[in-house]
Amino acid sequence: MNLFGKVQEFIDPTPIEDKYKELLRRTHEEILKPLGFRKDGQNFRLSTPDGLGKIVHFWRDGKRGVKGKRQCFAVDIGLYFEAEPALSNHKFTVYDCQFRNAAHNSRPAALYGYPDPQFWYIFKRTDVDTLYDSLKQGLQEALEWFGHFETRQSVIDMILDGTAQQYSLLNVTPHLLSEILDEEVREQLGP
Repeated sequence: MNLFGKVQEFIDPTPIEDKYKELLRRTHEEILKPLGFRKDGQNFRLSTPDGLGKIVHFWRDGKRGVKGKRQCFAVDIGLYFEAEPALSNHKFTVYDCQFRNAAHNSRPAALYGYPDPQFWYIFKRTDVDTLYDSLKQGLQEALEWFGHFETRQSVIDMILDGTAQQYSLLNVTPHLLSEILDEEVREQLGP
């Protein structure tokens, strides 16, 4: 944005909702779409041929936002798979995922006495380019997390050898996932 654009934005700020939509659009076009993610509202999904589903989910926190004055949002990511190698649920949500994580804001606002790196805030006078740069950095680090899960089989192996837990915010145990694993893996898990 040039200097005139910055002055104009200060005098007559873009509505907060429009800034949020612009962030989603740019995130999809510049970061996620080139990686193969498809947009569905505030969800961006990628399904791999071997049956791994990856999701980037934006969500707004109504408790921290104040209509017309500020909007608060966070970004969760997840890894999803099913018993069969091909996904049947192509509309999986982050809550369906067996592995979850979150993007973190490197420059969090300290609105409640402490900075919360899980959230980004949009105010009337927020510069979208600056906010996008912060979001982009947080997303790049979050997307690197997907690199720990190269194939469906490697994920199953990580569950079985106990290394999967270090990459998830959820408790990962083989027995909790046994209903989605195939018969061969169930035999390895035992009763």
